[in-house]
Amino acid sequence: MFELLRPITEIAPPFNMIVLIVLIGSVAGVINTIAKQACKYGCHRQDLEFKRELIDRGLPTDEIERIIAAQSPVSGEKQNTVRC
Repeated sequence: MFELLRPITEIAPPFNMIVLIVLIGSVAGVINTIAKQACKYGCHRQDLEFKRELIDRGLPTDEIERIIAAQSPVSGEKQNTVRC
């Protein structure tokens, strides 16, 4: 691990910290994006399983539509909030 950081630490002192900060910020951004996508995937799978369960119960189409419409987020909520 330290062998990978050796070229960065050999850069002149004020610039190596800048490179390290940018590197840490980039890694944090990638990890954050992966976590958000994993959460979206989980919510999508949960939603599909719920709809499949409603269909397996034999509910009429209009009842399923009513349940799904009641489950949708309120328009005043933020778009990026997770509803799972």
